[in-house]
Amino acid sequence: MADYNARIAPFINIVFYVTSAWWEQPRNHRGIDLSTGGNDPLYSMCNGFVYYKGYDATGYGNYLIMKDSTTGMGFLYGHLKDPTPLNQGDTVVIGQQVGIEGTTGHSTGNHLHLEMQDISQHEWQYQAPKEVYTNPADFMGIPNVEGISVYYDGTPIPPTPTEDIKHKFPWFLYHRKRRLNFRTWQIDNFVLYNNYTFTQRRKLLWKILLISL
Repeated sequence: MADYNARIAPFINIVFYVTSAWWEQPRNHRGIDLSTGGNDPLYSMCNGFVYYKGYDATGYGNYLIMKDSTTGMGFLYGHLKDPTPLNQGDTVVIGQQVGIEGTTGHSTGNHLHLEMQDISQHEWQYQAPKEVYTNPADFMGIPNVEGISVYYDGTPIPPTPTEDIKHKFPWFLYHRKRRLNFRTWQIDNFVLYNNYTFTQRRKLLWKILLISL
């Protein structure tokens, strides 16, 4: 039995382990390393397309990047045993096999190196600073802790909403409040208007004009 059940993961129906945590120090580990200890299938965690595929002899080995068509989130899978059979631009869906766990490139054993970036507004950035990346452990719904065991049954669970989720601004409420504040300000200052000098009256009229715009 695993320590944690993931809400979504690149392995399905098999226990895997976090062998290196995301942003592990002192090397600023930009991804999270996950391993079953063998050469097991890797599955997509997004509905989107293959953004890029390639080979990096001194780093990722065989790798691919997928992009979610809705959120723009990018997923980099590194150290695949073989090049993915998919091509750039091919469609992927959650739960679709996209490769096999391996140890190509700069690697000491079979595992998946997983990185995530929001690439909705920019291209994928290699060796980027921490703020560019998304914590894969948070996305999977597990602790970012080396050594834990994890299981995912293949049924994705929607993420829990957080305070970072942006909502549309209620402009109609803002406009209504602004009008009410303006009316109150008008009444409060009307009483004083007759006692103002010419210069003070002119300044007050300019304030009323600017607020009403």
